[in-house]
Amino acid sequence: MAILLSSSASASIFTSPQSQSLKPSLPFLISTVNPHRKPSGRSKRFSPLRVATQPQTTDPGQPTKTEQDGESYNLENEVEDECSGTNFNWRDHWYPVSLIEDLDPKLPTPFQLLGRDIVLWFDRNKQEWVALDDKCPHRLAPLSEGRIDEGGNLQCSYHGWSFDGCGTCVKIPQASPQGPEARAVRSPRACATRFPTLVSQGLLFVWPDENGWERANASKPPMLPDEFGKPEFSTVTIQRDLFYGYDTLMENVSDPSHIDFAHHKVTGRRDRAKPLPFKLEASSPWGFSGANEGNPRITAEFIAPCYYLNKIEIDTKLPLVGDQKWVIWICSFNVPMAPGKTRSIVCSARNFFQFSMPGPAWWQVIPRWHEHWTSNKVYDGDMIVLQGQEKVFLSKSKEEFGDVNKQYTTITFTPTQADRFVLAFRNWLRRHGNSQPEWFGTSDQQPLPSTILSKRQMLDRFEQHTLKCSSCKGAYTAFQTWQKLLTGAAVVFASTAGIPSDLKLRIILAGFALVSAGLAYALHELEKNFVFVDYVHADIE
Repeated sequence: MAILLSSSASASIFTSPQSQSLKPSLPFLISTVNPHRKPSGRSKRFSPLRVATQPQTTDPGQPTKTEQDGESYNLENEVEDECSGTNFNWRDHWYPVSLIEDLDPKLPTPFQLLGRDIVLWFDRNKQEWVALDDKCPHRLAPLSEGRIDEGGNLQCSYHGWSFDGCGTCVKIPQASPQGPEARAVRSPRACATRFPTLVSQGLLFVWPDENGWERANASKPPMLPDEFGKPEFSTVTIQRDLFYGYDTLMENVSDPSHIDFAHHKVTGRRDRAKPLPFKLEASSPWGFSGANEGNPRITAEFIAPCYYLNKIEIDTKLPLVGDQKWVIWICSFNVPMAPGKTRSIVCSARNFFQFSMPGPAWWQVIPRWHEHWTSNKVYDGDMIVLQGQEKVFLSKSKEEFGDVNKQYTTITFTPTQADRFVLAFRNWLRRHGNSQPEWFGTSDQQPLPSTILSKRQMLDRFEQHTLKCSSCKGAYTAFQTWQKLLTGAAVVFASTAGIPSDLKLRIILAGFALVSAGLAYALHELEKNFVFVDYVHADIE
């Protein structure tokens, strides 16, 4: 997915000390943030998000381990975990599953979390979002195929059993009103399994353990930085379901150095690539953090299991206004849905060029769906590259190498400090994450999507994003409606152009027909941005 920057912005942001030619429309993303939210009291380098204390920062000692003869960097001893080898409990955390603004409160929404099917729906009686196991206790039909009934309950579409926000069965249409069948509705076996949920900063979080209510209530969800609530920062959000694994996506977001090449002329430029000497500053079972020196300064932090933050600080000088301190936040949640499938939720903010960002102010006229066109270019730029990488890693894991995380520096060649955070993530996954998320059920029965899907399927924006985005779905529908109207108008104007005896009127009608047809064609071409746009790196000069 990479760090989502807009077309002309990122090249200067990441490679040029003087970013005077910056003209971004950052397709970064944003959640709904309460501007009056009180600061959490945490330091700017965030604490682990499910506990109140910050991960212990061990003394890194020597900041780098200088490699000789071009050998790969090995972070094994660069910053030692205080709990090296401690296993991480994947099911003991809050996971963001969707942006609230992209959920329809009138419909149940299916989702997968750690390989488990759940259904998300809004209980209008209690005015809260609910997550249930996506199977009816009756005959195991998916509740996500149901509907919200007249009483505000979730009704199964197979036999009409209804469940309230607690998962309690409130109606069995087939049960007799008297006798044993009348008591069936009160049986614990008639209840749907419910998971803890909460809403924070425009995100819906789910705790994937139905028996973890006490731990969930004692834990806090991941938080966006305080800057997201400040008026001088503009913000934007996006989410997309990607057909490659959690580890592949996490490795990608840990790697700023690929931007100038994988996203050439979208968020970077090939001719502006330069060394990125990152230094790892802290590492623990809760994640790691580090930064580089210089301008721009990039500070990165991974907070397990799926939260990655990048802060970019740029010192620049502009005519008339003088010295400026530009700050960009890119906060990505990389949610493990199932083996080979991950939801990317990115929330971004910046304190410059707010007029080119979506927002509530009257002068912020750029629609959110237009920003998503650029954001999806960023996703597409990585898609086929990561598909190929994942296939090779899978092949290596089935050969003599076994666990890719243990043999990562043997399989790959990573001689520069730019790969430091990638290696840090692989080390974390090996030491603490058992090398993969803790999936529900068996995880190796089905082939990974990246091994069987075509390029067209991998780049399918419509299924992966548009249908799940309230802004893009609405815009796509509007584009189709206008296209039909303009096509109809073109036919009407063309068919009537020969009727009037006045030559001028004929010309006017013919002109209207051409304009209507041209606009309809233009909308048809633009509509592809919601569906599929082929991405060929070699075609981008």
